[in-house]
Amino acid sequence: MTDLKKRIYDILNVNDPDDLTTKVVNLFLMVLIILNVAVFFIETTGSRFISHSIYWSFEVFSVAVFTVEYILRVWTCPLDIRYTDDLKGRLKYVTTNVLGVADLFAILPFYIAVMVPVIAPLDFRFVRALRLFRIFRLFKLARYSDSLDILERALIRQKVYLALTFAIQVVLLLLSSGLMYYIENDAQPEKFKNIFDSMWWGLIPLTTVGYGDIYPVTPLGKIAGGILTFVGIIVMALPIGIITTGLEEEIKLERKRKRRMMVEEVLLKDVRRIK
Repeated sequence: MTDLKKRIYDILNVNDPDDLTTKVVNLFLMVLIILNVAVFFIETTGSRFISHSIYWSFEVFSVAVFTVEYILRVWTCPLDIRYTDDLKGRLKYVTTNVLGVADLFAILPFYIAVMVPVIAPLDFRFVRALRLFRIFRLFKLARYSDSLDILERALIRQKVYLALTFAIQVVLLLLSSGLMYYIENDAQPEKFKNIFDSMWWGLIPLTTVGYGDIYPVTPLGKIAGGILTFVGIIVMALPIGIITTGLEEEIKLERKRKRRMMVEEVLLKDVRRIK
């Protein structure tokens, strides 16, 4: 059983890229993920060339495969040094591993949509909305991309600084919304009738996408809007700089890791030659 567990772990985590079984299994999973995303978009076109039964059969097959994959990943995850404890390790994997969470969200909406209406009446629109979560299957492709893996590690490395910039953006949103409410409420009571409605405008200077359907008309409001737009550009640029720094650090570490692996392979060949 231990050997089987280790074998499954190695296959799912691509520990030996040259292994034929590993190649076949992971290529099959990659193709299935891509087909799922393609079918998700094709289904929204209402194409008459593919019947609903075919869509449903493909969905059931995909969920069955992804469910087995998820169960096997949870079963074998204690072989990873980060999740060594059987129970606590698996709980940690299920709740904290980014790709593990993506795997869960790739299948969970299907079971909710199927089981919940049987247990209790549910608004059909809610059930349809759950289908949107199938797009999470796209994140499963991150397992097969070194670039996405580096990006994930960079985001995790810089999570504290990113959280700080997000907090700054939220504070700025609240301040700009409150300020604009008190400036523009008398001139435009139907648009800036409360601070919550003003938050829609508050997002504009933060994202700098244009004023949209709400904009200041008073001289003081225009001045404040111009200043907030300028500040918003600076604040929105902060996460970009943090992510860029994290990517540079991870790329350097990845290069060092590959060089170390190359040196170890050369040394191992020399040892074998001597023997």
